[in-house]
Amino acid sequence: MTSPIPILLYHGVDDHAPVGLEPYVMDPARFDEHMRYLVERGCTGLTVSDLCDLIDRGDPVPADTVVVTFDDGLADFGEHAWPILRSHGLPATLYVVSDCIGGEARWLSGFGAPSPMLSWDQLRALDAEGCEIGAHSATHPELDTIPRSELVHEIRGSRTTLAMGLGHPVRSFAYPHGYHDRKVKEAARNAGFDSACAVRNMLSAVDDDRYAIARVTIEADCDVPALARVLDGVGVAAAPRRQQLRTVGWRAVRRTRRRVASRR
Repeated sequence: MTSPIPILLYHGVDDHAPVGLEPYVMDPARFDEHMRYLVERGCTGLTVSDLCDLIDRGDPVPADTVVVTFDDGLADFGEHAWPILRSHGLPATLYVVSDCIGGEARWLSGFGAPSPMLSWDQLRALDAEGCEIGAHSATHPELDTIPRSELVHEIRGSRTTLAMGLGHPVRSFAYPHGYHDRKVKEAARNAGFDSACAVRNMLSAVDDDRYAIARVTIEADCDVPALARVLDGVGVAAAPRRQQLRTVGWRAVRRTRRRVASRR
């Protein structure tokens, strides 16, 4: 039996959260407490690609390994999250919505004024400082509900855009909302990504599906004792390699909603 690996998923770190997004925007002081606890616990921080490389080489994964990931590429990552991570000597993988770089998080327009995104200059600086930059699609759609033809732009196109802007290949992808199916996974693999993260709210492991890596969403009200329980695997299951029936059922509902909306 392989040891579980917690891959933590954060979204925003800021003093203020848009109405309706409060669960996903953590106060900087609490995020600092989280990162301090990881260090005090003796955790070994890795990026997603570092972890995959370690596994591929057959090297043992250090005890108390933890991976910190952020989705979206919001400007508050550069303002609040990354300085805190650096102060504690911890790495991170940041998944960025490529068509919104330097603009706004358009997919969040239903929650008031869209949050600002990181600029290209900021992304290049983060990249140079050791933050792994991954792709999070071009426009942040539900990838498992869109036509196969659109997947090329959303997945391969996002990798191309980021690679051109950063000056080197981009290795890892994260599915918006965590939504994926077989064709979406194939598109990520065919686009040249080494790995792709889902959500699943479960713990990963060395034998996890490389194109549906499990992560645990860390919400704003998660205090240090709650984080400790996640790291200890208390109340958090290890991810199965097969998708659960409820995941398949929810995908069918979302696809139906999309078809109905497209007819209006």
